[in-house]
Amino acid sequence: MIDVGVFAQFFSLYDLYAQWETSGVFDFLLPALLIFSIIFGILTSSGVLGGNRGINSVIAASAALMAMRLQIVSDFFSLLLPGLGIGVAVIVVVLIMAGLFMSQGNIHEWMPTFFWGGLIVGLVIVVTTLNSFDWFGSYWWQQNWVSVVWIAVLVGILTPFFKETKSAKNRTAENTVYSSGMNDGRMVPIR
Repeated sequence: MIDVGVFAQFFSLYDLYAQWETSGVFDFLLPALLIFSIIFGILTSSGVLGGNRGINSVIAASAALMAMRLQIVSDFFSLLLPGLGIGVAVIVVVLIMAGLFMSQGNIHEWMPTFFWGGLIVGLVIVVTTLNSFDWFGSYWWQQNWVSVVWIAVLVGILTPFFKETKSAKNRTAENTVYSSGMNDGRMVPIR
């Protein structure tokens, strides 16, 4: 039997990662598992095909395997996921720093800032990943970028007109959820 000390002496995580990389774990297996998990989760939670998990798993597995046939899918995930890790780290640091200025009574005031900040970080990651594939240097993008920007601006301008305004009752209910000021053991809404 191999002694644990001998095993620990010659074992290296770098060698293990290099072996996994040469055997295709990072290029094929992990992206396929990610695609499978996302598709299976969507099919199971939406119930589009019924509650049969076997059918959902077969469809998710076949979609993941078909997607992995193309090298561009593997390249996309190999560029996207490191950027996603960096983006999540940035968001966590921002949340920790925001904790210095936030209290439980004013957390609802910070929610739009966190949402838009996370959206901007996500857009930067996606644009950087897509730019690695020269999508923004393509002929189509050079001809149509002005139209795309105008459509985005119009959507941004028109979106507030389609949102419902909050009534006083809804604002009070929202403030009650986010406030935890204790007054004789009961929740006190912020006015």
